[in-house]
Amino acid sequence: MQHSRKTTSILLFAFLLVFANSSLAQKGELDITYTVALKDIASQQFHITTEIKNISQPKLELSLPTWTPGWYVVENYGKNLLRFNVTDGGGKRLQPRMTKKQIWSVDTKGISQIRVEYDYRATVLGLNQAKIATDFAFFTGIELFLEPLGHRTNPSTVKFQLPQGWKLMSALKETSDPMTFIASDYDVLVDAPALMGNFDVTEFAVEGKPHYFAAAPSGVFNAEKSKKFTELLGKTISAQSAIFGGLPYEKYVAFYFFMPAQSNASGALEHLNSYVAFAPGGERSTPEGIIGTGSHEFFHLWNVKRIRPAEMWPYDYTRENETPLLWVSEGFTNYYGIVGTYRGGVTSKEQFLSAAANAAAGIENTEARKYISPADSSVSTWMGYDTPVAFGISYYTQGQNLACLLDLSIRNDTNGTASLDDVFRALYNDHYKKGRGFTTDDMIGIINRITKKDYRDFFNRYVFGVEVPDYDRIFGYAGYKLEKKPQATPDFGFSVRPRNGGFTINSVEPNGSAAAAKLQTGDVITKINGGSVFEAPFGTFAGKEIKLTVTRGGEEIELPMKVGSREFMAYSLSEDTAATPQQIKVRDGWLKQ
Repeated sequence: MQHSRKTTSILLFAFLLVFANSSLAQKGELDITYTVALKDIASQQFHITTEIKNISQPKLELSLPTWTPGWYVVENYGKNLLRFNVTDGGGKRLQPRMTKKQIWSVDTKGISQIRVEYDYRATVLGLNQAKIATDFAFFTGIELFLEPLGHRTNPSTVKFQLPQGWKLMSALKETSDPMTFIASDYDVLVDAPALMGNFDVTEFAVEGKPHYFAAAPSGVFNAEKSKKFTELLGKTISAQSAIFGGLPYEKYVAFYFFMPAQSNASGALEHLNSYVAFAPGGERSTPEGIIGTGSHEFFHLWNVKRIRPAEMWPYDYTRENETPLLWVSEGFTNYYGIVGTYRGGVTSKEQFLSAAANAAAGIENTEARKYISPADSSVSTWMGYDTPVAFGISYYTQGQNLACLLDLSIRNDTNGTASLDDVFRALYNDHYKKGRGFTTDDMIGIINRITKKDYRDFFNRYVFGVEVPDYDRIFGYAGYKLEKKPQATPDFGFSVRPRNGGFTINSVEPNGSAAAAKLQTGDVITKINGGSVFEAPFGTFAGKEIKLTVTRGGEEIELPMKVGSREFMAYSLSEDTAATPQQIKVRDGWLKQ
């Protein structure tokens, strides 16, 4: 198409106007570059340099986060800083003032550029910690990087300086320089893990986008297992992507440590376009054994990383962010983790139904569920997220249970035309894409709109209340009956986590089996009956005497233990052979792959 001279002049003026407005918009934008240097492995310290240019304000506050989103424990990362130093563009030292814990105020009147340097002690391998070992190093940005307050939407550059021959895998966006990455804003920056050193990488594609499986230490999870796991994860990703109509990232990384964590922050943790997981080393890890965790963490890509409670939008990194909705953020993710592997053809219908029944059993066999609601449990998680509390319920399990019941109820009330998938799509499109979190009332409103029925009573009874759901009626929507059968289950009288080469005891119940065996908090159980603690048939120990090999204070001792027993009500789902056409329609939709 040709343009007249007058039209060309108008277009040129419009371009100049847009350019001028763009320049004005960027005038207050800081130029931020972070450098992570690892020069002395033995010191176990990262050297962090933060260069900030284009400062045009009399005071600049710098804040280091106190906690990691998804792991609801205040860690106060500032406790790991050494030699904190601030200079101006000419190298003159500036004296910052600490106004709150982990917030430093710098006088920048007449100063357009500052340089902040410090060392970060990285001695603990955990999901919310940083670690430098002899052959690898790991951190997540939340632990290391300062936020210039008031500039959270500012993009930044991250540079790495690593030992010769070390590999690097970062969840951040690559550049032409393999040691330089960029982040679109501070939230993206601090939500990105980085693994350095000697590890294995398996690349695979899903929907034309690159995905990476990074496994440390190198050689522990062999190439055959890695190929199988990436196939299973790829199928699961595709199944979950179908719910939302595509993958909202340029690349994805699954970071795995096939070794015990060195803190209570074990298990797995989601990030914006990645997740980090711990798994047993050696032959104990199989693709089929770790895919459940992978599916759960991947669904967090949408649920909690994008679809987020209003109380966490935006994150306040300086303090606890309480919300009554973690039963949705974590519990619904539990449910869809199982949905993802089932729809992806990775697990069977029998496994899917068993998971639904086990979730109900898991919550109904807990005494605390009579007193603590899922919403209250969500709010109180900061009191004991990774440590035992005296009395509590799992909002993971109860949320999974309620997600299943809501899914079946929505399918029934819409004659099979809608499901919980539609609720998630609405939350994604109407809340996340519009830059806001959601409330319980928002969620109820969406379900009411979809079903043309009022679900507030459901929430009042089962979410904010402690009533037992009408399982027979709701599972009956799909033509299933919930069967109950008492059975004996072992009662060990302790809580443990896989750490330090075995199961480390977190707490010992008074007057229980562990207390009678003289076990103590901090003991590490390394063997049971002479065999690996990780391969022990725990479910068969009810009422039996076993022999524990325990490490205590650097010494190995053997302790006999008489395992207690308690009654557990096992649940299972059986198909109603006389199901109505309506029930069969709901069932077929629920179990469609």
